[in-house]
Amino acid sequence: MDKTRVYANLKPSRTPGPKHASPPSFPSDACWCPRWHQWALKFCCAILLLFGFIGFSVLVRFLIQKCSVDVQANTTEATGRPALSQCSRDWHSHHDKCLYFFPASRPWSEGLSDCSAKEATLLLVQDQEELMFIQDFTKTKGQSFWIGLNYISSEKIWKWINGSIVKVKGENEQDSCAVVSQDKVVSDICSSDNHWICQKKLKPV
Repeated sequence: MDKTRVYANLKPSRTPGPKHASPPSFPSDACWCPRWHQWALKFCCAILLLFGFIGFSVLVRFLIQKCSVDVQANTTEATGRPALSQCSRDWHSHHDKCLYFFPASRPWSEGLSDCSAKEATLLLVQDQEELMFIQDFTKTKGQSFWIGLNYISSEKIWKWINGSIVKVKGENEQDSCAVVSQDKVVSDICSSDNHWICQKKLKPV
């Protein structure tokens, strides 16, 4: 006999008897779980979801970091050199240099010391293009700036502070240092007051 149909067609008996008759028994294969079992099952599911979310978050973070490393590696490979960091605040970038234009006017020797304290040097003009860049900047300021070039009277030569020698036409005076003005490079007495330009190399990240 089909048990399902039997329980579906059960009707109240018309036979006189107690009003509160016992309910019919369920099939032997039916399963009843206590309420706390249901709550335990829900709790376990919530824990599994939580761990799954945490694992997913860690995976996403790992993939983002890996992507960042890959992009940096591709940039390095494409340019043939490491990515360069930005210049510090108040420093101006120009090619592979950071330039600092000192706002006050002091003697050349103080400019030399100040740049050294900043882990930099007085400007060493690399080429004509860089000189034009500096002159364009000085025009906006209307000021003259010391650079890292001075006259060595004992050797009677003009020399950059890195030891490179420069041939200069005209008369040479003792205690002379080079200044970049708005349209040319001129000599001035090193004890005079001028602004100055410090330079430092951009460092790889």
